[in-house]
Amino acid sequence: MDLFTYYRSTSSYRVRIALALKGLAFNPLPVNLIRDGGEHHTPDYLAINPQGRVPSLRLDDGEVIIQSMAIIEYLEELSPEPALLPDALLDR
Repeated sequence: MDLFTYYRSTSSYRVRIALALKGLAFNPLPVNLIRDGGEHHTPDYLAINPQGRVPSLRLDDGEVIIQSMAIIEYLEELSPEPALLPDALLDR
């Protein structure tokens, strides 16, 4: 899996935490949001994520998931253990 990320993006940070907690290997691909007006506005990155935002998770089959919560939900379904949230509603 490739994670298009930026070190100061809280959304990207949230996904990196989920990947670490799940023990899933990924290839971080930095997308600089500042340099030269932001790499997320380039045609190459917009071809990956038309919203032009980070994070984006590219799966090994080439599919891309955008939006941090969608990525985290995918990771939870892919690898249910360890669970990211407790079972009990009030504990969540």
